[in-house]
Amino acid sequence: MQERFSIFIPTYNRWSVLAQTLETTLVGNSICAPVTLVDNNSSPEGIDAVLQVIAKHPQIPCKIVKNEMNIGGDANLLRCIALCPTQYVLVLGDDDFLVDDYIAKISHYLNSNVDWGFISFKDRQCEGFRDQIFDSPYEMVRFSNDWSELLFTSTSIVNTEIFKAGMQDAQRAQFTCSSHLVGMLKGWEQRTNDTKKWKFLLSAERLIASSGHARDEESFDLINVFAGLPVLEYFFQAADTHSIVRSAVRGGTRRVFKPRVLAKVFFRYTLALGLSTAWRLMLPIRQGLSYTIGRRSLFYRWYLPLVIVIAACVRLFSNLFDLEKS
Repeated sequence: MQERFSIFIPTYNRWSVLAQTLETTLVGNSICAPVTLVDNNSSPEGIDAVLQVIAKHPQIPCKIVKNEMNIGGDANLLRCIALCPTQYVLVLGDDDFLVDDYIAKISHYLNSNVDWGFISFKDRQCEGFRDQIFDSPYEMVRFSNDWSELLFTSTSIVNTEIFKAGMQDAQRAQFTCSSHLVGMLKGWEQRTNDTKKWKFLLSAERLIASSGHARDEESFDLINVFAGLPVLEYFFQAADTHSIVRSAVRGGTRRVFKPRVLAKVFFRYTLALGLSTAWRLMLPIRQGLSYTIGRRSLFYRWYLPLVIVIAACVRLFSNLFDLEKS
């Protein structure tokens, strides 16, 4: 396993958060799988907390690789896979805690005589679900029908051989917020003539104990997700793959990337940055809603502009009120 599996953790300016994640990761790393932290050119202030955790576990190969510049979050994720020397890799979010027996769960699959192309674990307990194995990643996507389930890198074991075959598409797909999935799907298309019989797994096992323990609930990240998802249409043009991916994207916007939450985020965004800025950002997102949410777009195409206008009015009256008080 040490020669077949690695853990990479991309990070930027969150040393204290990373120290907590790294501690739980190393404590549970019973096979001493190598762990690499890919630092996206963070400030060195606070790194001592991470170095202390590494020093507590000298039996585990753990190192920090520092980028010369901040290359962006998605690019750093892809660099993790590009740097990985082993056949399989887990790219773990720097604020995600793995379950205590995560190595046993991963080893159960990787020690079998199967060429896994991609393994997707659960991020929550799912009663009644059984392992589902597929000969094609598109069959896996069709069965899941939930892009958000497959999108979570901290619950995904990636086959680096397949992924590196699709790295060019993954690099081009960074704006989609789905670059690792695009790389996996396109890499498999490049390797379909291989003699290996790749298998793709939706596991019933839960791999994450808690996720996003440092997440900013007031962030505007959902806007970036909705801006990027419609771009997937340009990567999957064939009729069969287009419909499979589009359906899964719409499934993801029902469970996780909900448009009603997007409306709330746009309300806060308008309060913070004003009408014109929010309006310009909303227009291309509004145009892509038919791809991301389907028939629900008939409602949200007019609802999002209305939310922004109302928020702009609230912002205006709030500023006037503050002016009168002063």
